[in-house]
Amino acid sequence: MKRRIGSVALMVFFLVFCVSLSSVWAAQKPIKIKWGSVMGAPGITPMGDVAKSYQDEVTKRTNGAVTFESFWSASLGAPAEYIEMLKNGVVQVIQTHQWYTPSRMPLGDFEYVFPFGPTNTELVVKAMRQIRGEFPEFTKELQNNNAIMLADPPQGSYYMLSVDPIRTMEDFKGKKVGLIGRYFGRELPPGAVPVVRPAHERYDLLKNGVTNADLNPWDNQYSFKLHEVTNYYLDGLSVLTACPMAILMNLDTYKSLDPGTQKIMMDAGKNVELRAATEILPQWLKKTQDLWRAKGIKWITFPAAEQAKWAATLADIPAEWATDVEKLGLPGFKIVNRWQEINASLGYKWNRKWGVKK
Repeated sequence: MKRRIGSVALMVFFLVFCVSLSSVWAAQKPIKIKWGSVMGAPGITPMGDVAKSYQDEVTKRTNGAVTFESFWSASLGAPAEYIEMLKNGVVQVIQTHQWYTPSRMPLGDFEYVFPFGPTNTELVVKAMRQIRGEFPEFTKELQNNNAIMLADPPQGSYYMLSVDPIRTMEDFKGKKVGLIGRYFGRELPPGAVPVVRPAHERYDLLKNGVTNADLNPWDNQYSFKLHEVTNYYLDGLSVLTACPMAILMNLDTYKSLDPGTQKIMMDAGKNVELRAATEILPQWLKKTQDLWRAKGIKWITFPAAEQAKWAATLADIPAEWATDVEKLGLPGFKIVNRWQEINASLGYKWNRKWGVKK
C-alpha cells in the first residue's frame, strides 16, 4: 500500500514538473531572432552546421517560441562591423571572430598567441569554458559591448598545405606562407616568409606562385578549395585549435527573455560546443581529408622533434601579448599561465613554457 501511494505521489510530482516546464515555455512570447554570421551557411561550412545545430535545439526546446532569421557569409556588412551591429541591436545574435576588433575585445581569442597550442577540440572546449569561468574580465569585456556569450565552439585546427614537400625546418627556408593576423607571421620558422592575406585570396596566391604554402583552419582550406593548387598536407603539424567563432547575443535582447528561455539559450550553447568538438567537426574533417586524398594530395609526416626545435626558435609571443593587455589593466600573465596549467591538467603536453615575465 505504501509503495502504491509512493508511486502515485511520484507520478503527481512528475506531472506537476512537466506542467511547470510547459508554463515556462509558454511564458516566452514568440520571437524571431536576427542572426548574422561571418561564416558560410549550413551544409557548406562546418561552422554553419554548428550554428544550425544551436538554432534547432533552441527552437525545439522552446516549443517553437524562439526561431531564427539567418544571414550568412558576412552578408550584412564587413566582418569587423558585426560587433557594432550587435551592440546597437541591428542583429540580435552574431557568429564572429572577436579578433576582428582587438581594440574592443583585447582578451577575445587570446589562444591565438600560443604557438603549437592544444589541438584536441574537446579538450580545448573544456579548457576554454573553465578559464572563462575563472576570469570575470572575459564577461566584462563582452558586457562593455552590450553582448553576452551563448557559446564558444571550436573551429577547425590550423593545418598547412604546401606546393612543395616540407619535412624539416630547413625546408621552410625561402617558402612564402599565406596566413593572417598579427602573430602568425612571427610563429613561422627561421627563413620562412609570411604573406598576410585574407582567406579568400589564398587560392590565387598559391595558383600564381605568390605563396608556396598556406596556414589556415582546415575548414577554410576546404571551403576555398586550396587542394586544387597545392600538393602536400603536412600531417602532424598543427599550429593550434582555437575557439574563435563565438556565438554572441545582444545583452538587451537576452535580458528581455524570460528566465526559462535564458537558461535554454545557455544550455544549448554548452551542448553545441561539445557537439561541434565530438561530432560536427570530426565528420567534416573526414569529409575534407577524403576529398584531399581523392584529389591527389600527398600526406607528409612532419616530425614532432622538428616541431619542438621550431618552437624553441620563437620569441615568447604570449609574454608580449600579456604585457600589452596588462597596460590596459587586464590580467594578461595570469591568463597566459592559467591557460597552460588548465590544458596541462587535461592532458596536453606543452613543448615549452610560455609567458615568462621579465
